[in-house]
Amino acid sequence: MKVADKRKAVHKRTWRDFFTARNWRRAVQILALVLYLVLFFAAVYPLKVSIPPDMFLRLSLLNDLSAMLSSRTIIVQLLPWALVVFVGTLLLGRVFCGWICPLGTIIDITDRFFEKRVRRSLMRERRWRNVKFYLLAFIAVAAIFGVQIAFLFDPIALLTRTLTLAFFPPLQLGYQLLGAYLPSIGDWLIRHFGWIFPEAAIHFRMGLISLAIFVLIIAANALSSRFWCRNLCPLGALLGLLSKFSLLRKRISDACGRCRICSSLCRMQAIDNNTIRTNSVECILCMSCVATCPTKAIRYSLHFGSNAPEKWAKEIPERQPQLVRRRLVFAGLAGFAWAAIARTNAGAELSVSQQPISSPHLLRPPGALPENEFLSKCIRCSMCMKVCPTGGLQPAIAEAGLEGFWTPVLVPRMGECAPECTACGQVCPTQAIQPFTAEEKAWLYIGTAVIDISLCLVWSAQKQCLVCDEVCTYRAIEWKIIDGVAYPIVNDQICVGCGLCEAHCPVQPKAAIRVYSFGDKRLWSREKQKKWRQIAKRRGATWEELMQQGEGQ
Repeated sequence: MKVADKRKAVHKRTWRDFFTARNWRRAVQILALVLYLVLFFAAVYPLKVSIPPDMFLRLSLLNDLSAMLSSRTIIVQLLPWALVVFVGTLLLGRVFCGWICPLGTIIDITDRFFEKRVRRSLMRERRWRNVKFYLLAFIAVAAIFGVQIAFLFDPIALLTRTLTLAFFPPLQLGYQLLGAYLPSIGDWLIRHFGWIFPEAAIHFRMGLISLAIFVLIIAANALSSRFWCRNLCPLGALLGLLSKFSLLRKRISDACGRCRICSSLCRMQAIDNNTIRTNSVECILCMSCVATCPTKAIRYSLHFGSNAPEKWAKEIPERQPQLVRRRLVFAGLAGFAWAAIARTNAGAELSVSQQPISSPHLLRPPGALPENEFLSKCIRCSMCMKVCPTGGLQPAIAEAGLEGFWTPVLVPRMGECAPECTACGQVCPTQAIQPFTAEEKAWLYIGTAVIDISLCLVWSAQKQCLVCDEVCTYRAIEWKIIDGVAYPIVNDQICVGCGLCEAHCPVQPKAAIRVYSFGDKRLWSREKQKKWRQIAKRRGATWEELMQQGEGQ
């Protein structure tokens, strides 16, 4: 009997059927997805929502544990959210995947656009199912050796990164075009949605790659339902291992006639077609088996010893995942190899501040932790890029080496670090970017601007140009008189590397003043950076000279 015929064979629907557990799950799924999208679009400067915009990123147990493990610290901001998911999984099983995960909901919605008949029977084989456990081992071993790699596979970080890099810029472009060519619609959009989109035109590098990965995940539905969730998602593997100890268990009464409708309709193939055994590691509590059982022989209940009624006391033994030890060892060795290659990072050198630098243009957001600690905590979710009002924060390509791929870097030519903005420190889920105030940005040194006298209009052509001096908020541009002519120079003790001067320099295509990473002072405490700023502004002396005079203490 075909699946469609089996669906028709199930009892006729009544109004009571709309209040089944499966429909409740669908309602919760939609509400969770809507909340996720609302929080995503609400992540704009200035933040106006009381709920953390990065709430779903904090709820990802894979993100939480990998960040804490790789950084070897307890991240207080993540701890309560991790405990909620951990305890919830121990109580209810893999409910996060089936009820909350926004990527899982999108996969369920788009699955309806794929015809079941094009799916290959090969993909129904169970040998693909263990891949996610091997990926989890790969991620765990790399994190043990201090390298964060969960961002490549975590569904929440992956979806957030895709929305930021691939979907948000086209939406903003459409918003601006409607406002330009259809003023009546544009005025309505500005009144209701103007706060969502920044005024500056936003575009990101790596957007096509993020989109391609997302499209592949969705297209895999043509092979089998929830192909990503059942075969590749390491977060699902982690929650599945925890769900083996959950208190919520599936029970089958004696009314079961072995019709196998439940196994044929199970999206996760958690029910064995021959024995009707259920694998709690794979079950996401979608409740399809409960809703489609013609004899109402299936239900879920909390298991506290043998407290079930007699007619429901029949608990089918679970089918356990069969992992190959050699493949687990190979996955662990691959994680170690990745960590070794990423950590050695042949392209990185130590800067004058003893920071590992792969590019002279590696500019981190203000408030970012020292480089090694930053790399181990950053989950590459792109929330800081989404909330940046100028679009200056971009995903790193080669600036930070292999380990720093997709981490945020400031590209001043694309957008400066706005002096009044503090949003990136507010939305970072792992506190790889520490919260800061607008006042503190005056002494959070992320780089130093340097004037190229061969390009500068004043130095090379003796033309009048005051742009860099006019836009510099921190008054780091000074003037040096040479033969009666005033030339601009940069006070590197005051310049924090915000990039305002580079962003507004009229020289094209390469700016005559550029920000370089050698002014990065993230290894210093904020108090020491503040002291440096105060003394340099007052005296103009170097830190070493003032230390010798006893004034730098």
